[in-house]
Amino acid sequence: MATLGSKLMTTVQPWHANMTEQNHLGLNLWAKPHIMEGYMDQLFSAQNYYSDNPLSSILLNYGLKEEEIGTTEWEWTLEGADTRPLVVVENVEPSSNITPGRIKTTFKLKLDENWFVPGDVIGCDPDNLCRVQDQVQRHGDGWVYILRQMTDDPNKFVPSKYLTPGAQWSKYFSQYEEAAEQSGSTQYSGNITLKNGMSKYRKQYKVTDYAATEILRVAIPGPDGKLYRAWIPYAEVKFHKQWYRELELGKWYSNKATTVLGANGRPVRASASIREQLQDSHIHHYSVLSAKMIEEYLMDIFYGRVKPGQGRSIKAFTGEYGMLQFHRAIENKIGANGFIKNFADHTLTKVKSDLNANALGFGYQFVEYYMANGCKLTLVHNPLYDDRTLHHEIDPVTGYPIESQRFTFLDFAGEDGKANIKITKKKDGFSFHYVNGSIGPTGPLKGGFAAHSGDYYEMHYRKDEGVHIKDVTRCGELILSRG
Repeated sequence: MATLGSKLMTTVQPWHANMTEQNHLGLNLWAKPHIMEGYMDQLFSAQNYYSDNPLSSILLNYGLKEEEIGTTEWEWTLEGADTRPLVVVENVEPSSNITPGRIKTTFKLKLDENWFVPGDVIGCDPDNLCRVQDQVQRHGDGWVYILRQMTDDPNKFVPSKYLTPGAQWSKYFSQYEEAAEQSGSTQYSGNITLKNGMSKYRKQYKVTDYAATEILRVAIPGPDGKLYRAWIPYAEVKFHKQWYRELELGKWYSNKATTVLGANGRPVRASASIREQLQDSHIHHYSVLSAKMIEEYLMDIFYGRVKPGQGRSIKAFTGEYGMLQFHRAIENKIGANGFIKNFADHTLTKVKSDLNANALGFGYQFVEYYMANGCKLTLVHNPLYDDRTLHHEIDPVTGYPIESQRFTFLDFAGEDGKANIKITKKKDGFSFHYVNGSIGPTGPLKGGFAAHSGDYYEMHYRKDEGVHIKDVTRCGELILSRG
């Protein structure tokens, strides 16, 4: 019989051998919920990066505890950029604007906002700066500016491509004449309000009189370093492992819905998972993975937002075949650079063998990538991406699920070292109860009251929780596409 994990001391023993009712893990959870719930997490949810629940594992190992709030929904704000380019929506002078600004003339430019004022110097690039000369005028779905190129060269003009829809114009500064009364514009960032909520998860299990006879004795390392011994029927172990797996699946795959009704006519509580929230992040489809592509992709996430060498650390969750592809991509980069000298000396390991007294093993695997400008990428195996019972689309090239080659990039630290990703749960949102028949979680009933006449007892669990990603633009996904 499989045990729970290498960090836990477990033995199988007969019913009631060296046990008391108070040592039953479930009853301990009821008596000391704040202590034992953490123990349950250690038992069934988080062991290491390669556990069945990698997200929960990382959050616990890095001390990023769950945040408890009093409601099932929460809001937060993100501050937008202080400045942004304005976008050309129409060329209002297509016939006369072939050489706009030539011979020191003014020309018209139609942008999507009226943020710039007379005196603001704007441009698509530093070599073609223009000054706003008059008050902006409303024109249909945009605003028309009167511009004069900042140059004394009569032959110079602004390239006409900068007046076509989609071109972007940015403010550089504001410049004025002697005794000027006008002043330049100031742009303020607008706060974006975001909202997410929790999913309500429930699960039940029936434990028969025969299934309850196999007992697992557990010694759990507590926060003080001591071992706390308890026991639990193996049938309940199976239940809890499935329960925590379902919670992990919900964190990755739940979709926000408010119109799906349950049996009593009330809306089912389903919140946005990591997958759904990352739809607004950096999404890129690839056919061949390479180290250069990874570097350029991460540059899109960090460029202009995180200073080089400061806080550019991110984790990439992927399946087993994705890990292999990552290893090959870094290996190919090393080979292409000719960086092989003395490399073999560090990958040879002496092993025991009946074939040779001086047997050697050779091998290595790349699981981290240190890039230019202080960027560090750590690979994390996500077994959910490998599960063939969940993912049925097979890559015709490799024969493995397409999902196994997905890379989900999560920035846990976020800005200023504050948590960018955390699990949010409702205060008093976790509960469980037993429904006893002729047998209960501590053995056969000897008189007293039962809820039903069957030779089994039921367990019911319920939890309200959700995933909070403060800034999804610090995250993203690389998705395999063979099309």
